[in-house]
Amino acid sequence: MNRVTVDLYQSVTDPEKFLALPTGTDPTVLTAPMLFDPDFGEVKRYRQAFEFDPEQAYAGVDAAKIAADILTVKWSMYGRSTSSAAMD
Repeated sequence: MNRVTVDLYQSVTDPEKFLALPTGTDPTVLTAPMLFDPDFGEVKRYRQAFEFDPEQAYAGVDAAKIAADILTVKWSMYGRSTSSAAMD
């Protein structure tokens, strides 16, 4: 699978929850993530234009699932524990 470039957003109400969107996507126009989890009702940008390799291991993150979600539904929710870093 090819590298994927996304913008990463962090939930304001739960800083352990993140949303990955195709770069340039406005998170305020998406309603689906907050229907699944109200913690995504308000997000702040965490990283812009982050390029990741779905075949590489990232601490606490399933990069292959995120890439698959981006390709199919155009967004991906994921979380991390306080001891791991999200795509750092």
